[in-house]
Amino acid sequence: MKLGLPRFPFLIFLLMICISLILGFGIIYFTVAANRRGDYLSLNNDVLSVNIPINWFALTWESSNRSFGGKVFSLIVFHPNKFSAISIQIYDKAATERFFAEENLSDPAAVAYWDVKRFFDWILEKNENASVISIVNGTAYAGASENIARYSKILIRNGFKSSDGKYYNISCIVFSFMNKDNLVRIAFWGKQEDYEETSEVFQRILSDLVVKGYGGK
Repeated sequence: MKLGLPRFPFLIFLLMICISLILGFGIIYFTVAANRRGDYLSLNNDVLSVNIPINWFALTWESSNRSFGGKVFSLIVFHPNKFSAISIQIYDKAATERFFAEENLSDPAAVAYWDVKRFFDWILEKNENASVISIVNGTAYAGASENIARYSKILIRNGFKSSDGKYYNISCIVFSFMNKDNLVRIAFWGKQEDYEETSEVFQRILSDLVVKGYGGK
């Protein structure tokens, strides 16, 4: 018994799938190539522009409050093999006003300090033996436009438990500043060793960041 050859329409269908796959991979390749900056990949949208390491994972999303209005754009970048992560949140005007009112905060300095205290409370829920080694507050430039930002940095003893059951110190630094009507919160945290090894990545992201107008007219 002879096997029949595939029908002509089926061959056309397979050919269309192959062409679509080739075009899809081609678009992805040229998009990545066009936005690559050495070992970094440029993320550029209506809210921000920032360079991200090509070997790190990145997620973005936008959340909104229908009852009170306001939107928040969020970006998180994390290393695939180390406990180290960076997050950026940008609030539109309505969300900025609501955040300050709900948390009873007055300025970016209060926001940065509130964030690291909240981070410690989160660690404490997982390990009641964790303790604060130090908290440092200060002022620094942030972003390509050199916005004047306030920061708070906390070092926590026994804040991270590894898979082998050992505890390690953990660090977290939060920058906060106003970009016109937009509140910007930038956090960098990780196991102390991983935090130090990836600090150059954070400095690159912090210095390259461009915050655009968000939630305007």
